Amino acid sequence: MKATDILFCIFNYHEAANAEFLYRELRPSFECHIIDADSGQRPDPFDGDTVFLPNVYYSGMMHHAVTMAEKGNYPYLFFICSDVLISHETLVRLKQILLSESFDGVGVYCPAHADDSYTWAAWSYQRKSGKRRAVAFAEGMLGMYAMPVYKQLEPLDINPHGWGLDLVACFYARRWGLRCEIDDRLSITHPKGDVHKNTLARNEAREYLMRYPEGRAIRRYWVACSIRNAAIQLFILPASYRRWLKIFLPVYRFFHRR
Repeated sequence: MKATDILFCIFNYHEAANAEFLYRELRPSFECHIIDADSGQRPDPFDGDTVFLPNVYYSGMMHHAVTMAEKGNYPYLFFICSDVLISHETLVRLKQILLSESFDGVGVYCPAHADDSYTWAAWSYQRKSGKRRAVAFAEGMLGMYAMPVYKQLEPLDINPHGWGLDLVACFYARRWGLRCEIDDRLSITHPKGDVHKNTLARNEAREYLMRYPEGRAIRRYWVACSIRNAAIQLFILPASYRRWLKIFLPVYRFFHRR
């Protein structure tokens, strides 16, 4: 894949230092912008590569990123929330992979999660496969989406908090015969946030999903993912989830050695 095929967007809210680090690592190789949602910790503007918005939440930043990608005719958009921690070495490897491998037929692509990272999806934790592997769903704190996938997310105004965008992305990617992939050669860390956010975000997500003609099918897909993923739910929801993951992950990997 060519560097000009990908637009990187870093969604910043209260993590300016990490957003600047990610930008500096990516910008020499790819077109990259920081999208800052009135975070109160304004990152360096980087000669116009930082876009300052009011507090438009996750969906507002995604809308702006999609608009930029469409205007630039980019086949892929790679977004990263600024609380995601990625080492210099991992970013170097990511750039090598993106520039040397084919992503034809890929709708959603994400690095794997390290053992101390938080993700809802058990299959997103890093395995020893040493390759890209197909998955049912990838959680949306970062990822590369193909153009048809991210265009399908619009309009976003009824879902400011953005719950369910990753679900829609993966549903339509798979429906259209595109792969959703986790790359076990890469490892990122996402801190655990509030898994019991307010009812408003959930109601927004339900309304958002049901605006699609396939809304009921999307919800059935979500239930299927939840059932498949149920084995890890007891481990990641408690505040002590890291301690439980130390027990769970070796067992999980033993049964998923491929």
